[in-house]
Amino acid sequence: MLRQMTKTFSLAAAATLSLSAGAALADEPVSIAPIQIGDALAARADEIGEREFDRLKEILQSDLERELAGHLGENGSVLHVTIIDADPNRPTMAAMTARPGLSMESFSLGGASLAAELVSSSGATLQTYSYAWHSHTISNAAYASTWSDARRTFDRFAAEVGASIDTGISDGS
Repeated sequence: MLRQMTKTFSLAAAATLSLSAGAALADEPVSIAPIQIGDALAARADEIGEREFDRLKEILQSDLERELAGHLGENGSVLHVTIIDADPNRPTMAAMTARPGLSMESFSLGGASLAAELVSSSGATLQTYSYAWHSHTISNAAYASTWSDARRTFDRFAAEVGASIDTGISDGS
């Protein structure tokens, strides 16, 4: 149910991109602000580990850069992204340190939730984004790496943001 509600919301978000925002997007390159960690996820730092936060940011940054490659540039719109929550499929090093006896062979459902805001160079909000996905079955988790489901979520989120910006540019030209 979460996946269906999220997909409906995220598609609605992409559909609400207005023509005026499209015109603004056509005039401005896009840069990605440093990715932030949300308060709820930051509160789990002892469980997940600061190093893992850096790893998640790097993965998401790479996905966004790939999807926005044709639009990246300075002195234009800025995409502000926050990783609201992330659940690993396997224990992180911090989790194994905090809980002796926890095995790397342990696995669970993973995923992530994200939010973003695209802000024009004048400071106006052009678009907001929200995306969440968590695995609904544990059957594939046994074969997953630590952040497999979070990576899948990041990839889908980046694709939606890229498609939204592509649509805005084509509508605005």
